[in-house]
Amino acid sequence: MGMFDTIYFDKAYTCPKCQKKIDSTQTKAFENLLEVFHVKDCIGHAEEMKIVKEELFCDNCSEFIGKNVYMVVSRGILLGITETLEEAKKLLNDLNQEKLILWYHDLYRRYIGERNEKHSYGGFLKNLWEWYGERLHERPETDSGIERIRFILNSRHLKGALNPVESIERFITYKHMKRALAELWEEGHEILDIYYPEDMSQSEESWSVDVYQDELNERCRLNWTWTVISKKELETEGEKEEELPEWEEVVDEPFSDEVVCKAIEKWLRGRGYEFGVRMISLEQARGSGLVKELREREVESEEHEAVSMEMMEKELKEEERKRLADFVDVRAGKRKVFYYEGFYGSLIADVESNRLVGKIEGIDKDIIYEGKTVRECEEKFREAVDRYKREN
Repeated sequence: MGMFDTIYFDKAYTCPKCQKKIDSTQTKAFENLLEVFHVKDCIGHAEEMKIVKEELFCDNCSEFIGKNVYMVVSRGILLGITETLEEAKKLLNDLNQEKLILWYHDLYRRYIGERNEKHSYGGFLKNLWEWYGERLHERPETDSGIERIRFILNSRHLKGALNPVESIERFITYKHMKRALAELWEEGHEILDIYYPEDMSQSEESWSVDVYQDELNERCRLNWTWTVISKKELETEGEKEEELPEWEEVVDEPFSDEVVCKAIEKWLRGRGYEFGVRMISLEQARGSGLVKELREREVESEEHEAVSMEMMEKELKEEERKRLADFVDVRAGKRKVFYYEGFYGSLIADVESNRLVGKIEGIDKDIIYEGKTVRECEEKFREAVDRYKREN
């Protein structure tokens, strides 16, 4: 068996049987380290010059489609992939020194980028170890100027996170977003269409809105892309700006579409991206993340019986409430940390949703409360108890 390397084509082939696209092939002709290569990548040593023939298989059919491809390597660089041996020989013979120098220039630029990325991951892991190893996460109020400099690149991945897993999740998600933005720019996108599904009131002073960008959501598997929040709303929630994830942007203006667009443009410019931003309506959007899930449920309901979008949202919230109740119940080591009016409340961390959750214990109903701080959860617990007592 052994390990294969994967070679991606510049253009995809079509399987004649199932019509599925074939965009890569596997080979044992190189390092056999499960590497992934594209045309113009350094794929071997500088003295290597060869043509590698591979049969083309369809992953969907799991069968040979009757076509071969020829991978051309010169001076260790994958020059291209052809369909005939004659084309491969011509490509190999046509390589000149000027073209080779330009390609090495691109390779060096890519090497610098990969080196910087390696340093970024290494720096984050070092900060992660220091932050939790030295138990700094337990005393953020003692944050000094020295510590701010020490963790300046990764502070928003560390502060506000409930545990190391969430810090890693924040870091990886942010990296995926930046990589996807770079891909979109290279593909020729200059304007990003954004939208929000909430019914917002113009000029509202205390507000928060989740902003969607379909391409980024799909490439990064996000439920939404950014959150824009006003300072007043942040104060109400008892949060600190420096503890928010990288994809949350704080503004000091009443709500409007223009303010949201300006906030996203500021976020992009601050990270070196020159995209323009255009607000579109929910109806104009393709739909992704939670919006896509809502639409799919709405279509399913229309096939059986008419159910409104509001009903779909209600069902999703009910499913989420049940999930959280089950999550709290099965969590090992949960603690009754709150007490009020004869009732106890539990509190645990839900890393996936970046929040603390709990439920009123010892009653026959699943009454859930949640928040991002212990104080906020205690307030929600007390409110839930009061509401439960009134209803019963």
